[in-house]
Amino acid sequence: MIEAFKNNKDIYATIAALSFNSTYEECLEFNPITGANQPEGKERRSNAKKVVLGITYGMSIPSLGEQVFGGRTDMTDDEKTKAAQKIYDAVLAAFPNLRAFMIHAQAQATKYGYVETILGRRRHIPDMQLPRYQFQATKKYVNPDIDPLDPETLKNKNEIPERIVKQLEKEFANYKHMGHVYKRIKELDEKEHIKVIVNNKKINDASRKTVNSIVQGSAAELTKIAILKVFNDPEWNALGGRVLLPVHDELIAEIPIDNYDKGEQILSRLMSEAGSFFPFTISCDVTTTHRWYGLSYPCEYEEPSVDDVLDENLPSSKISWIQYHLFEMEYELPIIPNADGSKLEGDAALGVNGIWSEALNNYICDYINKYQLESKDFIHHIKDKVIHDLQI
Repeated sequence: MIEAFKNNKDIYATIAALSFNSTYEECLEFNPITGANQPEGKERRSNAKKVVLGITYGMSIPSLGEQVFGGRTDMTDDEKTKAAQKIYDAVLAAFPNLRAFMIHAQAQATKYGYVETILGRRRHIPDMQLPRYQFQATKKYVNPDIDPLDPETLKNKNEIPERIVKQLEKEFANYKHMGHVYKRIKELDEKEHIKVIVNNKKINDASRKTVNSIVQGSAAELTKIAILKVFNDPEWNALGGRVLLPVHDELIAEIPIDNYDKGEQILSRLMSEAGSFFPFTISCDVTTTHRWYGLSYPCEYEEPSVDDVLDENLPSSKISWIQYHLFEMEYELPIIPNADGSKLEGDAALGVNGIWSEALNNYICDYINKYQLESKDFIHHIKDKVIHDLQI
């Protein structure tokens, strides 16, 4: 995994290649040479990703089966679980230290009651130290060690003697089937008035938190370090940059539009430097938009001339320019599916597809009427409105 990061490779494709005995190139969604779509490569990468994230989140194999094969109507739940187990085993066989990491995290939590992040912060998980079974005396319980002639023994009349607890712990540890466990629990309750508390669910839930706490907690530390670096950077502050809020492993920031390109470089560098203690360089992609969930700025499409506004024979790029700016003005553009039924990607999934439509024509007319413009003023007006948000 470290080598993959050092060589700037897709980590999930790398994992898939080793897990499924394929080449790295065969586990990418698109062929790196021809650019051709590779459905099988996408599936391998997707399955490897789901397994690794499933391990991180402590997902059970049945849950993983539903995650990977949930949409398959030709498979039973048992078949999904078995198929998921096969993929899970392949990933762990290819990366044995991943299994060792899981075992180490669980062992640490069992021994100390907590796990530690990469920088030493603790997440307490006390349920990892619970015994599988606990035994409590009910109101009708009679302590066999009570001696009526010895008042000292009356102090422990409501407690189960330690020797009996140890005997029961040993007995329950030898049961191989839960049916035997539940039968014995009922028997102890009815005949000996001993309540048995089964902690399996609490321990299993706690076990799933061990790896997740280390990974997520360490990722949170990177984000906190990045926030401090950005907040204290004089060049960023001089450009008027300001962090608004973190969202998981992202920072949402704002900067004057004239400084966007320099701001992108600084933000990416500072966030990458947050992981300077790693054995590889981490990267940070920065997307600049006018607004949250907006389209990437600056607009990559060709700007039409003032006379091109209502010309349905415009080149695709010029139509996309108009769609881009209408989208930023919160017009709901029509989504036109691909002819081959494939999934829409990028701006096309938001209606910026370079295709003229009656709806687009109506939106242009609506905008012109709303701001009482002449057609020749549309291009300049909407461009200024999007970039500077002119209140006119």
